[in-house]
Amino acid sequence: MPLRRLTATQVERTVQAVLGATVALGVADERLLAYRSNISASVDGASAHGYLDFANSAATQASLDGCSGECVDWLLDDVGPLLFRRPLGAAEHERYTALFTLAREHVEAPEAARWVLEAMLQSPTFLYLDEVANADGLLDDYALAARLSLVLWGRNPDAVLLERARSGALRTDTGRAQEIARLLADPASEGGAREFVDQWFDLARLNDPDVRPDLTELGAETLAALRDEPVRFFMRLLADGAGLGELLTSTTTPASSALESLYASDIVQRSSDRFELDPARRGGILALPGVAAATSHARRSSPTLRGKAILTGLLCTPPEAPPANVNTTLPPVAAGVSTRERLQEHMTASQCRGCHAPMDGLGFTLERLDWLGRSRATDSGVTIDDVSTFPLGDAEVTLGGAPELAAALAVRPDVAACVARQWLRYSLGVTETHDADCLIEHLAQTLGGERGLERMIVESLGSDWFRRGPGESP
Repeated sequence: MPLRRLTATQVERTVQAVLGATVALGVADERLLAYRSNISASVDGASAHGYLDFANSAATQASLDGCSGECVDWLLDDVGPLLFRRPLGAAEHERYTALFTLAREHVEAPEAARWVLEAMLQSPTFLYLDEVANADGLLDDYALAARLSLVLWGRNPDAVLLERARSGALRTDTGRAQEIARLLADPASEGGAREFVDQWFDLARLNDPDVRPDLTELGAETLAALRDEPVRFFMRLLADGAGLGELLTSTTTPASSALESLYASDIVQRSSDRFELDPARRGGILALPGVAAATSHARRSSPTLRGKAILTGLLCTPPEAPPANVNTTLPPVAAGVSTRERLQEHMTASQCRGCHAPMDGLGFTLERLDWLGRSRATDSGVTIDDVSTFPLGDAEVTLGGAPELAAALAVRPDVAACVARQWLRYSLGVTETHDADCLIEHLAQTLGGERGLERMIVESLGSDWFRRGPGESP
């Protein structure tokens, strides 16, 4: 395990939870495949200024409700452990007490506390996961608590989890299982689910004006709902004890007034909290409007982007980048010519066909969903043909429409294995090596059973693979 720096979202969420301050951190994250993971890039001057500005704003906005008297005990015994993910050591007590004492020569106690908070928020101990391993190579109690919370909540551990670590409760299988269950049951687990699903399907494209300038016309509420629904869909499946099959085929989605007009007649039944969708048109997470829109261009669908998302995110066989000398420009949009027809004309080039046959072939089955995820029957005046023949694994298949594609993917072992890989990549921010193959095989099998999604998460977090440290001893 490399030394990792917290992502911007993890920093922001932690500061909001600990200090009640809502501040945006203007420091960009690295990407490791689909997931944000700061494992190699150093902090340059611009980023250092970003952390300085963030710390200043957060300390200024911080709630000091717990600060009484001279505030030192509150800072060092209450706030410090929540920021550093462990109790402060003697040297840290001495250093921050000295800073507070120096500040008190110039300002009152509450302002002196803000000086200390600003310093803590720029400390490498806060910004980096300085993980410690025991002699057996597994994480110590506090490092494991931090890793669990950052995965499931997307922020630092709370006081309860830190106490579990202090007491040694995380050293037993039962203790770890109980704490993982508590973290998953807490509403804060929405943070971890959001980080996973949002990055898995690259939903940030929805908020990129360079990629989808047309989406701003929908209004902020609808745009937020497009990005939010896949996360709520995943959380509902977790709560309902669902597995991989439901993830890819379920026709039940959380109700959303902002998305009702996009679904239109695809909603066949409504309740206060759920929409039941037409199974002949919809099925699973790929057919949600947010996912369909995130894999489209402005005002036109993209079978290529949709196929690439499936190959990359559900089959773990991402297509290679096109050679530098290949013309990737499609024929111009013209009335009476569908997107599929334009792509098929482009695919006549032999150097394009190898990658585009499986990629576009998958995407053609989703063509009845437009660039906003709305159902449609025609494209540029042409009746849509969503029946497609393409290579899938070792065979060539013919599928028609989103429901058929979803049903075919839901029973494939390689899809289950890929979903397990995606979860492992997110949960540790590193690319898995061959020593994780047995775990991936096991998690893939659990995905198909009762409470499959939950069991995948719980069993992965309880595994030795997840608990391994950086190879150091105290």
